[in-house]
Amino acid sequence: MINKNITFWRDKKIAVLGAGKTGVSVSKLASFIGAQVLLSDSKKVLSNNNIDSTIKLEVNGHSDKILNYDLIIKSPGIPNDIPILIEAKNRNIKIVSEIEFSSWFSKLPIIGLTGSNGKTTTVNLLYTIFKSAGLNPILGGNMGIPFSDNVMKELQGSEIIKFHILELSSFQLEHISNLCLQVACILNISEDHLDRYESYNEYIKAKLNIVNSLDKDGIVVYNKDDQILKKSFTNIKNKVPFSYIDISDTYLDLNSLLLKGKHNHANIMAAVKISDFFNIDYNVIKKSIESFSPLSHRLEFIGRYNNSSIYNDSKATNVDAMLVALESFNEKIVLIAGGLDKGETNFRNPIEHYKNKIRFVSCYGKSGEFIKDQIQNLVKTDYNYSFVDAVHNAVKNLKVGDCLLLSPGCASFDQFKSYEDRGDRFKDIIVGLS
Repeated sequence: MINKNITFWRDKKIAVLGAGKTGVSVSKLASFIGAQVLLSDSKKVLSNNNIDSTIKLEVNGHSDKILNYDLIIKSPGIPNDIPILIEAKNRNIKIVSEIEFSSWFSKLPIIGLTGSNGKTTTVNLLYTIFKSAGLNPILGGNMGIPFSDNVMKELQGSEIIKFHILELSSFQLEHISNLCLQVACILNISEDHLDRYESYNEYIKAKLNIVNSLDKDGIVVYNKDDQILKKSFTNIKNKVPFSYIDISDTYLDLNSLLLKGKHNHANIMAAVKISDFFNIDYNVIKKSIESFSPLSHRLEFIGRYNNSSIYNDSKATNVDAMLVALESFNEKIVLIAGGLDKGETNFRNPIEHYKNKIRFVSCYGKSGEFIKDQIQNLVKTDYNYSFVDAVHNAVKNLKVGDCLLLSPGCASFDQFKSYEDRGDRFKDIIVGLS
């Protein structure tokens, strides 16, 4: 068992691998509690200059100095199979995630939520409900704010905080054991990040690791429509299942909801179950959900062109997210797909399933030809390496009443720095049409 007492870690030697936003943040937290901190990065030059003078810094590789430290905190983007981590494991040096380490110094209730799709929407919906209920939540984790930043605020008393709400990726869940979550929520599991994991089972194992960090009185909230989750939680106590179907039995006015589709109804039910666990008034829940708008780049309606509706779903970076988008529309769809595939994904099955509603697929990017080769005998399709050219090609194939949908099913990193960057570029192109 790791000692969670701040006094215990004073003057202990802690090495942090990765000097990105998360690594810098957790280094500051470790330094704040009095540890001796080494921040190590493989890059020769760091773009982040906001590093405290109390923190030792090494660049251009992870040296053997790290093996003399009491604890290693691994940033989520760093693979587990780099030599220094393999050697640290051989020497029984404890390796933890930033999420794990930060949790040791928080005294507040923590809600942890993961899933292959829908995480950011659901944690933001939870945040809206809890804030409306006067519970002073703070958001952190995979949605861009390091948990260590928020724990630092808690320790410094710079904000009144009563709840931590965490969005957790599989990478962040790889090295956790003692988060003491009051709620562990899993929305769904589908193939993703297979470029990182040796197998789909390894990815599933990382996601399910969230359950191992429950507080003794905590609950598991899970999607009973997901067969992997249903099977995994057969023997778990204190479980609270949800389904998108349950929304028809709630007090919500379905016609007024801005979050559309079965996937969003499932996300809503997850938020309802968690809110009920904390006895939040149903009127607060109802008002919060009915006024909640979809987030940017997640089936975001961006306008109309020649009497066709246009949606930006750039956040769909895996094929299951693309499937969810295709299911959400009744109109004929002109789809833009492509980018950087995460590992020999099967695009044929989802396109075949919805081929009767797909008018045209405009493929682009590094994996665009790979996608086109799989689907060209199912639907009309074309390929352009350039994202801009692919969008214009999609627009040319639109007919009145169609839906133009950017739902790439791939990561964005071949031509963009993020899915947000890709979505913003898409919106710029569409605005330029009018």
